[in-house]
Amino acid sequence: MKVGWFERLLARWSGSIDGRLGWQSLPALAGAVTLLGLRTRLRQQNLYDTGVLPVKEPARAPDYEPRMQGARSADGTYNDMDFPGMGSAGARFGRNVPLERTLVDPDGVLRPNPREVSLRLLARDRFIPASSLNLLAACWLQFMVHDWLQHGKNQRSDPWAVPLADGDRWPDHPMHIQRTRRDPTRPEDAEGPPSFVNTVTHWWDGSQIYGSSRAAQQKVRSGQDGKLAIGSDGLLPLDPRTHQDITGVTANYWVGLSMLHTLFTLEHNAICDMLRAAHPGWGDDEVFDRARLVNTALMAKIHTIEWTPGILSHPALRLAMNTNWWGLWGRWAKEHLGRLGQGEVWSGIPGSQNEHFGVPYSIT
Repeated sequence: MKVGWFERLLARWSGSIDGRLGWQSLPALAGAVTLLGLRTRLRQQNLYDTGVLPVKEPARAPDYEPRMQGARSADGTYNDMDFPGMGSAGARFGRNVPLERTLVDPDGVLRPNPREVSLRLLARDRFIPASSLNLLAACWLQFMVHDWLQHGKNQRSDPWAVPLADGDRWPDHPMHIQRTRRDPTRPEDAEGPPSFVNTVTHWWDGSQIYGSSRAAQQKVRSGQDGKLAIGSDGLLPLDPRTHQDITGVTANYWVGLSMLHTLFTLEHNAICDMLRAAHPGWGDDEVFDRARLVNTALMAKIHTIEWTPGILSHPALRLAMNTNWWGLWGRWAKEHLGRLGQGEVWSGIPGSQNEHFGVPYSIT
């Protein structure tokens, strides 16, 4: 995704326009253009690579299989042939601020007291209905987040001890909060800014369904016609040990997540049926790989131009999100004429040129 002269020009003045007026108070087109400039500024000024911090040992390039040239690998490797480990499971999270500004001051973390902030700003003393959405919105957001990031199990030893005021109804004084799991790739004696790793793939690749390792992927596949495993009752099979659905991610699992995991597993299998009908000579792996790409693109499309504008129903945002997908030329032009130039503004992000903006891709 190359940054053209138009985006660079916008980046110069979008911050001041947004600061004075706010993008949301502008007419739809002007608001969307301001958002474009703000995004460009973020790309230029707010991406920092934690890979420069010390590591226990240099990362070994993962094994390459020719199949990866046109498919998603199980662990997220080889999405970029020049950077095979980028964005894979176990790769570090990036940062949006300079690394030296992420140094932890233990005393500063507790000032102001997090419990006091929570009680004053976040505690709800009465029910406030969200009249513009329902619980499906929360299901979908959690479903997407599980695709993008997991910190792993929090560190149980050496928790944060948060002092509580006399009379606080929290049962334990002080309150203990588990710390985020330390980066296992860092030397034990390493100093400097902290880093953390993602236990799932950083990519938008449906890993919450398909898993982020070869072993996890084999558990969810049926081994026939590219399909995922599904029971005769149309539901996901259960793990006999945990009694949870067998799927890519089961953290914080509940009925809302089970519903979406089942839905998109069935969607994957329906795509497999269509692919098999059109290409009867394809084997299990080829059908699976293509169906995963289609299913993942469907989820990305729903999130981009349906879910997000549904949650934040603002004319500028609706225009901006549709432009991300179709480009300013619009859906008809992209479907009938293809890409009209490589710029993401005119023909959308899907299909545009790769651009890492000077930093290997990672969830920040």
